[in-house]
Amino acid sequence: MSVIEFSHVSLAMPRTKRRQGSGRKHRLRRFAGETSRTMVPVLDDVSFTVNKGDSVAIVSGKPLLRTSVIRLAVGTLIPDSGAVTRTERVVPMIGIARAMGASFTIRQNAYLVGGLLGMSPAELTEKLPSIIEFADLGNYLDRHLRGTPTSTRQRLAWSIAMAVDADVYAIDQTLVVGELEFRQKCWSAVDTLRENGATFLVSSDGAKQYRRFCNRGLYFEQGALIADTTVPKALALAREARREPRGE
Repeated sequence: MSVIEFSHVSLAMPRTKRRQGSGRKHRLRRFAGETSRTMVPVLDDVSFTVNKGDSVAIVSGKPLLRTSVIRLAVGTLIPDSGAVTRTERVVPMIGIARAMGASFTIRQNAYLVGGLLGMSPAELTEKLPSIIEFADLGNYLDRHLRGTPTSTRQRLAWSIAMAVDADVYAIDQTLVVGELEFRQKCWSAVDTLRENGATFLVSSDGAKQYRRFCNRGLYFEQGALIADTTVPKALALAREARREPRGE
């Protein structure tokens, strides 16, 4: 059974850069902060299906492409053409920690992030003790985030996302987080979810995470889906592409 389906999806994203060129006119434009804006193709007529229970690695040398696929999958980005359909709720684990406020307490941030992920206040009140216990933040619950260790944001955000009542997770760079001990807890949690039939769509810079966790690899090149294959084969294609001389 499919839970996410991309059907002929194309997408271009804006890229802004400072004005280039010599001469007085160009120097004045740069001094004034003037920029040029162009649309960069990201995906071109891409179709694939994520089935229930899949753990899918998005493999590409372009971080923008990988993140865009994750954002399209959860619906925080809309394609220029084609369609993305979802049959189940998808938890968007994309930059969650950046939504937190340093002037808020850990408790307040838990309600803030949980609410953004679709949890009700009553649900958060019920789940807060287990979230805080998993994140090992009991001593910081009513302290402001600004005064806590730097890893606190990641641990709290990850624990809240895992507490959402859903079976599909779209993850950008945060499959496991924190120090070694907490990362091991994360691995145990996601392994259990996967064994129970949860679905994962993962974008990561770390090939080790892909090999450790994913059972399927989607390899993209020049905006096109080149291969829907195993993770080792997808990573091999990516290595071959990096070795190709420029211009070929």
